[in-house]
Amino acid sequence: MLFKKGITLIELLVIIAIIGIFSGIGYVSFTSIDSGSTLRSNKENLKSYIEEIKFKAFSDGKHYKIIMENSGNNINLKVYEPDTNNVRWRDLDLNRRCNCQSGDSSDDTCDNAFSNVAVSSLTSLSDYDKTIERVALKDCDDENCTTEDDDDVELCFLYDGSSPRDKFFKLVGGEDLFVIFNLNKTGFLEE
Repeated sequence: MLFKKGITLIELLVIIAIIGIFSGIGYVSFTSIDSGSTLRSNKENLKSYIEEIKFKAFSDGKHYKIIMENSGNNINLKVYEPDTNNVRWRDLDLNRRCNCQSGDSSDDTCDNAFSNVAVSSLTSLSDYDKTIERVALKDCDDENCTTEDDDDVELCFLYDGSSPRDKFFKLVGGEDLFVIFNLNKTGFLEE
């Protein structure tokens, strides 16, 4: 009897199929881990940015407005300061009641509370411009984000470090990966 050393074609195909199955499982697990770590990293970047602007409002004794806008698969963050020619921005109660209204509104008492012009025409503090990549934002109506939209998210910090109202928004980092934030009236950002 002659015995040949080696493996048959069928054995080789079985081994290749097993390797293919394990590679597919590993790839799905790796992309899930990568998406989760990206979301966590971007969440921390956003939180520290918001905290920095809150501290700046308190230390400078000024109100600041943060505009967070979706741009493709990224978020652009910009900070605006009040129009210094408008003395109404110094009225803490007015800005708290009017949520740092810029430009005209349906409530005449809130017109130009924060600034004489709409935010879109204000000059941002370009040193604080930032882009956070591979995430998107959704504006929410409550802590469960039952109604959400892709509008820009506007946050306002008053000169005492507080916020005029509770603001909910969702940070989305991929399929089924998200964090819902609440900027409460004390200026504290909660998850």
